[in-house]
Parts: sequence; structure tokens; C-alpha cells
Amino acid sequence: MKKYHFTTVVSQDHFFKFMALVSSLRHVSSNFTLFVLCAHDIVYHILNKIKVQDVVPVKLSDVESDELRRIKRQRHFHAYCWTLKPVFLCYVMERYPDCEYFAHLDADLFFFDTPDNIFNESPNSSLYLTHHRNSKDFLQYYKVTGIFNTGFVGCKNDETAFKAIEKWKYQCIEYCPIKEDRIRRLFGDQRYVESWPNEYEGVYVVQSYGANTAVWNIQNYEVSVRDNKVYINEYPLTFYHFSGLTLISRNEFNLNWYYKIEDERVMNYIYKPYIITLVNIMKEMEKHFPWFNAGFLSREYTPDTHYYKMEDK
Repeated sequence: MKKYHFTTVVSQDHFFKFMALVSSLRHVSSNFTLFVLCAHDIVYHILNKIKVQDVVPVKLSDVESDELRRIKRQRHFHAYCWTLKPVFLCYVMERYPDCEYFAHLDADLFFFDTPDNIFNESPNSSLYLTHHRNSKDFLQYYKVTGIFNTGFVGCKNDETAFKAIEKWKYQCIEYCPIKEDRIRRLFGDQRYVESWPNEYEGVYVVQSYGANTAVWNIQNYEVSVRDNKVYINEYPLTFYHFSGLTLISRNEFNLNWYYKIEDERVMNYIYKPYIITLVNIMKEMEKHFPWFNAGFLSREYTPDTHYYKMEDK
């Protein structure tokens, strides 16, 4: 039994990013299994064909209840995928009672160092959350997205964690708004976890700046490389959340929807390695599945905040 059982929800539009996530995880760890809830059948079909080591694809129909099928007809597709995050995490936790740690990972995460960095900070905690740590330009978003980012939600295999994840599941099934609900102070699946520190024992907010580093907080930090590892201030970069990165073509990208990244170290040590991985994955996938063309957004529909083209070599 692997130490970590990770879960993610993957639509066809996030497939290439998901494959980059897998590549990054396998580069930094051998002690995980990644369970993938395939939001589109084509994702399951491809994964079942290529059979990636340490990756277990799961059909959406195997997870969906009658209630989930009902709300799927009523919700925006993205909101439904957000709903499925705690649903699938709970599903895997129920079926693998011998695993030590679990975590949901968004498909647009990319690991630069071992996930041990996160859990070793507080090995006996029940629940693990990451603070947005918004930079000055993103402070206004706290009132929308809340304090914690649920692109990563980790937990130990214990009763407290299961109780919290199960409650989160039912909350999202009941209501998972695609837009900010100012009256109920909710946005998607995100803000339900804000109650956890007051509601449960053993809730740990990860201290490392290198966990869930992202466009909304990277401006706070100094990026460097030491001993071939990327550091965020004094912490190794464990994973970066490439939220807002858009695929325009197989070698063109808009790096984020908010601002142009001026820090060359952020570009050279974080974004370029991710882009190189994505380009290589898309080239390899094109050889075997040339008809698969999901996940691209024409340049005319993306903001011109940070256009980046990977030149052919």
C-alpha cells in the first residue's frame, strides 16, 4: 500500500495539464497512487489505453448516485466538477482504509519536490489546508474565494478527517455555486473548509510557502535555486498551482489572466519547466491520439496579459 492516495477530477479540457501533474509527481515520489475521476468518457478511454503507472482511472458512472445525476442536469459543468472533488475523495477514502494519507489535487498542480514536505510538517494532524497568502494585488479576492485554497486538501486516515470530508461532500452536493454567493459567503466548494479550524481537532495550515504557490501569492516571495531545487524564500517549492494558465495551441500559452510575469526567476525556474513538460506531453499524445484536440482556447478569447510561445527547436 502506497503512503499517499491522491485524487483528482479531470475533464477533457484539463487532460494535458493532468498528464503534466502525473509526470511531476512521478519525478519526485514513488510512494503514491493517483485516482482519477474522469469527468468525460474520453479521458477514461485514453487513460485505459495508455495505462500510466501509479494512475487509476475511474469512470464517472461508477461514482455517480441518482442524486448526483440529478444535480448534474441542474449545475454548470465546472460547478459540478467542483462538487465532485469531495465526493471522489470520500469515495477513495471509503475503499482504501489502510492508506496513511489522502489528498485532493487539482489537475493544474505541478510538483517540484516531494509531497512529504507537506505532511512531515505535522505528521499527526488530521486535516491539511493551504492559505491563499494573497499578494497585495489579490487581497480583494479574499472576500470571494476565502482564506484557504482547495486545489489541495489533505488528510490523515482517521475518524476526524473522514467526518470532515464527508460533511464537505454533502455540503457541496447541496449547494456549489458557480459564482460568488455574497449572502451565504460561498464560492464553489472553496469556503466550506473555512469552518474546519473551529470545528475539528487536528486541523493544520501548512506553513511552507512552497505548498500551493500560485499566481496570487508568488509576488510575495523571492525565488531561487539551491542544490538543483527551486526555493520560495526559505522553503523548497513543493508544488505550484498553475491556475489561469491557458493553452492556445500546442506551443502557445497565456500564462495567467491577471498580469505579465516580470520576475525572470519565476519564469525560468517555474513557468518554463511546466511549459516544456506540457509541450512534450502534447507532442507525445499527438503521435498516439492525433484526433484529441481538447483544452485549447483561441487567442482571440484570452486576455493579452502574458502571451508566451515556445519556439520549435
